[in-house]
Amino acid sequence: MIHATTIRVTTVGTNGVATGAGYSLAPLNGELVSLAIDWNASAPGTSDIAITVEADADIPALTLYGKSDSVADAVVYPRVQATSTAGDAIEGQYVPLPVTGRIKVAVTGCNALTNAVVVTAYVRN
Repeated sequence: MIHATTIRVTTVGTNGVATGAGYSLAPLNGELVSLAIDWNASAPGTSDIAITVEADADIPALTLYGKSDSVADAVVYPRVQATSTAGDAIEGQYVPLPVTGRIKVAVTGCNALTNAVVVTAYVRN
């Protein structure tokens, strides 16, 4: 089953350098299928986005997606290269990223905006 969760980020500060972060309401467990990224029409091209799984005492933070100086709306399907049990890359094989915890969306270099970006994460569990 695939679950969708929407994360809204409001940025505060001076235009061009405003920042903000938003979180999924609840922890998620599963594999990331895709991210739909919808920027506010007033967000400047200097905006950066970082989408991570929030770290806790037992689980390190995991980067799901990052993009600098871009406010292009997009639907992305992040994957990582598969590796063997010896840690060697398996050519041409890619696997979904695991999600175990809350998803955090951080924005920097933006204008002060309500809903500077709205991200919908689709997670299969």
